[in-house]
Formats: sequence, structure tokens, C-alpha cells
Amino acid sequence: MSFAIVQSFTARAVSAALACAVFASSAFAATPAAAVPKPAVTAPSESQAAFDARMRWWREARFGLFVHWGLYSGAAGRWNGQPMQGTAEWIERTAHVPTAEYARQMLPLFKPKPGFARQWARLAKQSGARYLVFTSKHHEGFALHDSAVSDFDAKDATGRDLVREIVQAARAEGLKVGLYHSVIDWHHPAYPYRDFARLEHPLPHPLEKAGDKEDPDYAKRADLKAYQDFLHAQVRELVEHYGPIDVLWWDYSNPGAEGETWRASELMAMVRKAQPGIVMNNRLYRSLGYDDPQGSLQWFDRAHGDFTTPEQAIPARGVAGVDWEACMTMNGTWGYSALDTKWKSTRELVRDLADTASKGGNLLLNIGPMADGTVPPASVQRLREIGAWLKRNGDSIYATQASPLDAVDWGRITAKDGRLYLHVFERPAGGELRVRAAGAQRARLLDGGRELSVRRDGADALIALPATLPDSIDTVIELAPAET
Repeated sequence: MSFAIVQSFTARAVSAALACAVFASSAFAATPAAAVPKPAVTAPSESQAAFDARMRWWREARFGLFVHWGLYSGAAGRWNGQPMQGTAEWIERTAHVPTAEYARQMLPLFKPKPGFARQWARLAKQSGARYLVFTSKHHEGFALHDSAVSDFDAKDATGRDLVREIVQAARAEGLKVGLYHSVIDWHHPAYPYRDFARLEHPLPHPLEKAGDKEDPDYAKRADLKAYQDFLHAQVRELVEHYGPIDVLWWDYSNPGAEGETWRASELMAMVRKAQPGIVMNNRLYRSLGYDDPQGSLQWFDRAHGDFTTPEQAIPARGVAGVDWEACMTMNGTWGYSALDTKWKSTRELVRDLADTASKGGNLLLNIGPMADGTVPPASVQRLREIGAWLKRNGDSIYATQASPLDAVDWGRITAKDGRLYLHVFERPAGGELRVRAAGAQRARLLDGGRELSVRRDGADALIALPATLPDSIDTVIELAPAET
């Protein structure tokens, strides 16, 4: 993920601000969309019916598990004993570590334990996630697969192809499988980082401290064409050697280093030829709308990817006709940091899931395992509690659509097959829910099936709630036409 411009952190900022953009909550402080010219949108080459068929499983899943894991996991938020607040997966750059020194210190710490991949997959299954996306390679350049075009990979470091282990474990649990892949590579000598000034802002490349010149051989090494060839070769290995891959989650681009900087159209065509059913995000072209995250969703172009990815935030309204996925952390960092203990509660995470589904999006919730693959206990606990809630209330999340009604002040609403699912976060003072629903209605608690009284008030149905909500996190009521 990309890096928030943060040097000092309050407790809330740690849990809400890090990674890619400088926004931090479900509401955006955004420049009006009209202030930024809207890009031209390319006519899709794929029919709407074919696109909908390819996207169907992803739209129905609604909940996925994200995993950030690499050499940075061994640093655990410290460099040479010094805490690096607010960073984990970007520690090589925030600590200004030369790439050779980074590899020297980090490689010995990366020792995946036997069976870690099965533990991840089983945890994902227990959580109720329908797909698992993991970092095949982050910006540090260390690849988790057996790469023929690099020796900075898991096979050379550990003797194991970790991508194969994770993919096989996920498939064994019936999960769809996704690969996160960074188009940035700090380790590769040909990567022309100085040419991407905005992409590398605000911190310099690991080889070049602010104000210093630590890379005198840059001009001899930097070669965009050679780097593009390397990027394409590693991606080809991933999409051709591991069986069906369901998601390719690119990261990340900005104006000045996007699209054809990576030979994106060629890259995507190669991926689709090898994996015709795959779905891809649009981060080869744009990571986020930094000036207007809500507006950036409206600029969606299917030629750039199948879905877009607001980060650490849930769009205030969602966007009709655009597939989107909110990627979010459980604390403040994507990779593992022993310093980051500002964990979001299960209550907040379940409500984020309901909020996302109510606006027609997916939630991709992140874990950052330790260097040996162990998932932090706080993440395990929260995922199991989310899974327990979904076992009781999953019908209100999976395969649902965005609410057809206006926002309500007591919770959220999802819809499916003519039914409304009322996610009650707070019991209204009067003890009744008012919902615009025509005709006779039947209401019941989704968990347990208890019938609730419904009366009419003009165009509205008024549903009598129990004196105490059965689920303090999210009590779900199914509202359906009485004849069903």
C-alpha cells in the first residue's frame, strides 16, 4: 500500500490514517468533483453480460481477507532498535535503508513456519471471508514465489515457493485467491525512481536521502524498458504457474507514473490471456483520487480495471454502476508492527462491513502476519468474532445490493431478492423503525427468526423493536412482503 504523509500520530490517527491517502474515516473531506476535469472514459470492449458474469462471484462475496506479509514483517516496526512509528511495510524507505543493507538484515529474520498457509486459509474461512488476497510482492521487491528472473525471492531465501503454499491452502478451504502485486520495486537496479517524483513523494527512495546523493550510479542503472520487462516477466510467472488466479490486485500508480509507464495495456492483456476469468483493480492507472476520492469513483474506466479501491475509507454514498472495494486495516499499519496496538473493535469492523455492503461495495480487511507467518492474536480474535456474527447474519451481507432507500440514523440497510435487511446499530428512542416499504410487510429477527410486530403509517412500515437489542453490535431484521 502507499504511504500517508504522517510524521506524528495521535491514537486515532494511527488506526485510521496510514497507508495510501491522507483521509481517515468513512466521510471524505474532498475537493468538489466539478473542480477537477473528468477524464474521458473508453468504451468497454467486453459486453455488459460477459462483464457481469465474470464479476458475479466477486459481487456476491462482499467480504475478503487481505494479507500484507514480506521481509518488512521481521522488522516489526523498528529499525536497528529504533521505533518507526506509523510504518511497517514502508520501513525500508522511512528509515532510509540502502537496499543491500535492508536485504542483509531482513532476510535472516524471514523464516516461515510449517503450515502457516493452512492457518491463514482456515482463519479466512472462519471469518466468513469469501476470498483471500495476499502480497506476492510489495514495494521492497521481495517476491514470495519462485522467480526465474530474480534471486530476491522466497525460493532462494527459504527453499520454498510461498505463493504456491498459500494458493493451494486457500483453494483447499474453498476460497477464491487473489495476488497483490506492486509495480514499484525498490530493490531492482533498473527501477527509475528519480523519474517518478510524485509517485515517490513525500519520502525519498531508500537509496537517496532527502538532500543527499547516495546513488551516483543511478544514471547507469536506471532503465525503464528493462524494468518494465522485469515487471512483466514476474507477473507472467504468477499468472501462468499457479493454476486459476481469481484476482490481481495491482498497487500503485499516480499521475506521472501510471498506465503506459508500466505498459499497462500490454500487461493486462497478457494477464487476461493467461487467466480469462480474472478480475483486476484499476491501480495500474490510479491508486486513489487524492483530491476527490468520491469523484475518482465516478471517473471509473473499465479499460483500466474491473473495480476501484478506496483505501482506509468507505465512500459516503457509494457509486451506482461502479464496482468498488474498500481496503482497510484492523489497526493502523498494513504490515506487522509490534508498536501498533490501536486495534479497532469487532463492533467497528462488523459495522464497517455492513456499511460497505449497504453502499454496494466489498470490504477487504487486512491482517499483517509476523515474519514466521503467525497472525497476531488480536487479528485472530476479531476475525473469529466477525465470522460468528456472519454465521448468524450472513444472508444480510452475501449477494446483497446497496440500499434502495435513503440513509437512516439508526444503522444501515442492505437488499436482496425483494427483501430489506435492516442493520440496527442503535435503538431509536421510540422503539420503532420507520422504513419506506409499500404494502403489507413481515418482519423477523434474522438471528433466531423471532417475528416482530409491523404497523402501517401511510407509505411507511413501522417495526416494533425488542426492549433491548439482541445484538449490541448489529441486530439484523429481515423485512419482506407478507405473502413471501
